[in-house]
Amino acid sequence: MSDALMLEFSEPPATAFALVILAQEEFAKAFLLALVDKRIIEWNELIWRATRDHTCKQLLAIVMDYLNPDFDEFMARIKAPPDGKVKVPSYIADALNILRYEKIGKLPWVDPPNYDHKAKKVSKGQIDRLKQDQLYVDIGKMGSVVPKEVVSQKQFEDEKDRAERLCSLVQGMVEDKRTSYLEYKEVTDAFRMLFASMSSGNNRDP
Repeated sequence: MSDALMLEFSEPPATAFALVILAQEEFAKAFLLALVDKRIIEWNELIWRATRDHTCKQLLAIVMDYLNPDFDEFMARIKAPPDGKVKVPSYIADALNILRYEKIGKLPWVDPPNYDHKAKKVSKGQIDRLKQDQLYVDIGKMGSVVPKEVVSQKQFEDEKDRAERLCSLVQGMVEDKRTSYLEYKEVTDAFRMLFASMSSGNNRDP
């Protein structure tokens, strides 16, 4: 994160953007380990592999962003009229299901679920491709350079702010034992339920 901030005003902020995404992935790794430390999920070889998978960590970052949103999203959610039980939005539920059953559990579907578009794009590598575009030159089959998507300063700023919020979330969990984030209980309960089936050998979707 510090390295990204040193390049914050480079034009274009391509390398800084890639470093910020890498920082987000590292914070997501720490989040996963914090869930293990709090005995919300159990440590095993599959969880270890997830700590080394970019897409798994990017799916976790979606969930973390939901728990510690930006100011506008935070205000919108606390001002929303109460309607009973908190309902985790579909893109968060699907990010968790994809993480558990597609990425970690490797469950073969007869009829693949119709996942939320946002979660599905991340699972298909959208963020990772954008990150790679900032670092490498891609060559087409005929030997020509493939045009890449160069990020804007605003894209960098948005991801930098997100990375800082992910860092704050992990620090709160690890250092201060803080669990007062929005919908923290609902999300950790979902983790506990989904990953309990991994321990029991049951791969059915709860």
